Amino acid sequence: MLERARVRGLELERKPAERVVVTGYWQLTPLGNTEETFQGLLEGKSGIKKLNPPINSRTNIAGLIEFDPNDYFYKKEQKPMAEETAMAIVGARGAAAMAQILDSDQNILLPSINRNRVAMCVASGIGPTHNLIDVSDTIHRKDKDGNEDIVKESRRVDPFGGLRSFPEQPNAQAAIALKASGWPISSAEACATGLSAVVEAARLVKEGYADIAIAIGLEQVLKKHQELGIGIFAGMHVLSTKNEGPESASKPFDKDRDGFVESSGIGAVIIESEKHALRRGAKIYAEVLGFDKSIDGHDLTEADPDRIADSITHALYDPKTKTVHQVDAIFAHATSTPIGDRVEIQALRNAFTDDLPNIPIAAIKSNLGHLMGGAGAVNAIVAIQSLNAGKIPHILNLKNPDEEFSDLNFVRNQPLEKQINTVLVTAYGFGGHNAVVIFGKYKG
Repeated sequence: MLERARVRGLELERKPAERVVVTGYWQLTPLGNTEETFQGLLEGKSGIKKLNPPINSRTNIAGLIEFDPNDYFYKKEQKPMAEETAMAIVGARGAAAMAQILDSDQNILLPSINRNRVAMCVASGIGPTHNLIDVSDTIHRKDKDGNEDIVKESRRVDPFGGLRSFPEQPNAQAAIALKASGWPISSAEACATGLSAVVEAARLVKEGYADIAIAIGLEQVLKKHQELGIGIFAGMHVLSTKNEGPESASKPFDKDRDGFVESSGIGAVIIESEKHALRRGAKIYAEVLGFDKSIDGHDLTEADPDRIADSITHALYDPKTKTVHQVDAIFAHATSTPIGDRVEIQALRNAFTDDLPNIPIAAIKSNLGHLMGGAGAVNAIVAIQSLNAGKIPHILNLKNPDEEFSDLNFVRNQPLEKQINTVLVTAYGFGGHNAVVIFGKYKG
């Protein structure tokens, strides 16, 4: 058995990584591609627009992305793909190209990369499951007179209808497209999903289950079933209703905030062991200094600030020195909901105590809206960009900070130019899902 495994090239020993780094990333948001997003944030642009025609009596604003699968795939290739799956493949290739681990055609992994040690961590909060609506509509189609057909048969359903709907397919088809065959993780964790994917990728590399892990968080329900995407959250009364001023509707930490603005988008991050990255001469953009996840078992919609603080402390703790990493900036989850922002600040106070007022806080959902499953991955990428640029985007629409937060160091009015060596990124989701990562400027 062992001999045959070795002939196949199977490496039986795990290779824990002493240091874990970031070697590539790619994103698409309501402000554009990777560089357009960061530049737009620094310029104080908003990606939120009014929906036309209106689709909901409460909320008619959102952040949409410009993504057309036809720009990347032939029609035949698209048959098994939901748009989320197409986005996952494009995002994985984009980040992998930046990391220089693709072949000359920029499609599949280089022959020099051990594909069995490339993990795939692609997930979404809602994912392509909304495409089941199309399957149902096909089964329950109406005749030419508008009457529902008497016979409802499965043979009417496109053979790929299921594949386009299954939540694991973005991960599976991205792996097939790149020819990656390492450890898979596709865990939906509400609005913590994107950052959770980054955590899982870092954990797999740290513990030696992979040399490289591709982490992706994404969401695109607003493209095909806009009324569903908006309706779900409008029914929960968690969306902003400031329909007449879409650009100013998302206002984290402001006393006039009234809910989040739903958006689409994707963030993809390449996590790699430092040793593997250096061996192939890769450019390193950041180091993953710590990470943690938890589920707080507290409430369906309101997070537990104590449990979040525990996760932050775990992420910051350095077992080598028995101390915690200093944090130079916080990229908050900051959805702009009345309860969510308050609970998040309480969690940060619990974790940092008297030090919190000294730490700059950014909140990019003020510009982008809430990308849900994609939010955490995009927040991580922007944090890494800020780390290297020495520029922290300012919070848009923060005119009147809530009195509860008046002592805090929000980045307001203009970007903060500052030498920063560490950034903390947070994400939380319904059901008590929490994810935390601290990135550091890489020092070889």
